[in-house]
Amino acid sequence: MVSEIFFYLILTALIIISIVFILFVIYVLKMMPHPLMMKVLSTLHATLFGYETALIELIGPRGYKSHVFPKIIETIKQLKGENELIDAVVNASTPKEAMEKWIDVLTLTRIAKDAHLVEINEDHFVINIPHCSMCDPIHEIMGLDAKGICPMAMIIAAASSFVYNDKNPVIDYSKINPLGTSTVLKFEKQEQ
Repeated sequence: MVSEIFFYLILTALIIISIVFILFVIYVLKMMPHPLMMKVLSTLHATLFGYETALIELIGPRGYKSHVFPKIIETIKQLKGENELIDAVVNASTPKEAMEKWIDVLTLTRIAKDAHLVEINEDHFVINIPHCSMCDPIHEIMGLDAKGICPMAMIIAAASSFVYNDKNPVIDYSKINPLGTSTVLKFEKQEQ
């Protein structure tokens, strides 16, 4: 038989462990985003797609290099020193390397899964993001035929700006599917 003191010590320890576990579960549940969060964020996606469509209509698809990419680059530069992958993006030697390193960042942070860059030739790429954490349910709410450029693809393309390139990026509208996107990016000679 177990002594009464030993029994009550074990019982008290189990009760304390149970209480701590319950408090931990409550804490975790409070830290999780509200179930409506992703649905509400679809308005952000819709806003971005609306701005992109207007930008392309007003200044053309080459305007990203002069008007959008500098803000993205400025933000990425502020992250320099935070992680070796960010540093690798900033210090890349080719546009392709910079874009691939940013894809590694998206993979590490679990924003994207299986994202990859398909090189058609040195000036023509396809940015594939088959599984993005930001898509569900946003893409279905917006509609799979929505016009716009995937924000993650836009950031990947912007990463190419860390390397001098005398060509302008031209980005097509993304092909949207329920879980991800596919975006064509071409670099074209600047018109004089």
